[in-house]
Amino acid sequence: MNEKTKKAFGEELKRLRCGSDRSIRYTQKQLADLAGVTDVYISLLETGKKNPTQSIIHKLSPHLAVNSNHLLKIIGMVEMDFAQTYLANHEKVKDQMPNLTTDQIEEMANYLTYLDFKEAVLK
Repeated sequence: MNEKTKKAFGEELKRLRCGSDRSIRYTQKQLADLAGVTDVYISLLETGKKNPTQSIIHKLSPHLAVNSNHLLKIIGMVEMDFAQTYLANHEKVKDQMPNLTTDQIEEMANYLTYLDFKEAVLK
């Protein structure tokens, strides 16, 4: 990961942690405790001295009130949430998978939603 990307990630992490009005929403220590990491690690991420991983992004994003894709796209990654994509744009999904019936697409979306729920419960 290049320095520009790490810096952009760190700036966004700090902006989200501090809140939009610049009043501290979380200290680095508070956010670290919530995410199960150290405050030193949060500091290293914010200063662009450490590469964020997909795993840490998944740990941080719920506490920052953003979808993990918001942070993942900064580092050049995006996870597709098929169920959400289906719900937001049914026709686009049909265009991407023309051999599937509407019932099959709905069944897959329901199953993926179930898997997301199951994963959240097991964490």
